[in-house]
Amino acid sequence: MKRTINLLIGAGGVLCLSAFVSGCASGPGGAPAGLANEVAVTSAALPSAVQPYPRIEQTLRCIARTGVLRGSTFVVGSFADSTGKINATAQGATGAFVPQGGSAAYITDAIAKAGGHVISTYFGPPTRKIPASYAINGIFNSLDFGDPFAADVRVAGIGPTANIGWAQLSLSIQLDAADTRLNRQMSMIQRPVRYSQLGVGTGRDFSGTLVTGNVAFQNQERLQLEALNGPIALGVADVLMKEFPAAGAHCRSIVAELFRKG
Repeated sequence: MKRTINLLIGAGGVLCLSAFVSGCASGPGGAPAGLANEVAVTSAALPSAVQPYPRIEQTLRCIARTGVLRGSTFVVGSFADSTGKINATAQGATGAFVPQGGSAAYITDAIAKAGGHVISTYFGPPTRKIPASYAINGIFNSLDFGDPFAADVRVAGIGPTANIGWAQLSLSIQLDAADTRLNRQMSMIQRPVRYSQLGVGTGRDFSGTLVTGNVAFQNQERLQLEALNGPIALGVADVLMKEFPAAGAHCRSIVAELFRKG
């Protein structure tokens, strides 16, 4: 019976995790400073948490107010999954832990909020070619699962159970020159997702009747939207503020704390 209860707890943990996964100056279309010599590629620090999201939304609105993206057009393609992790066993699983190319919609949303124009190629190339200044895409680089902690402390068949674990996703946002795909800016974002499950289990014989069961309560961070939308938008804001220093000077302080390693 204890083995059955532990299997149920482990299945709950697997369902939690499977849900996760549920400064270079230039003008729009202009040549980057020092392009003949080198392209400045910088990386953001890896935040241990991307909270709260109102700061990211405020940063995008701040970039829009500076007007640096006025007249700039961005080509957005699919969001690539390079984690190599698959999930085909959990309820609702489609073979992957993280959403596939459709996550590029978060890039499109962030660019639009920052005041830029977006050409989405997720559903195919446009029928009429429109001049674009930049191409911006993203990659899910890695998905790592930590060793979960499980405890089953029952005496005479009755007692508490616990299951605690985490997963960590890293992604990158890449800003390139649209015509040459020469990389301009890069941002690396890391997002941890934690979950816990506490409960009480029983497995005793009461007057010849075997009574078994487990009552558990789960607590986990919001997975799909929270683990992806915020970090992707933060990465987009990061590369925009690097590419357009005027926006960085006005807006980076809003989210500066999110780039500190914690």
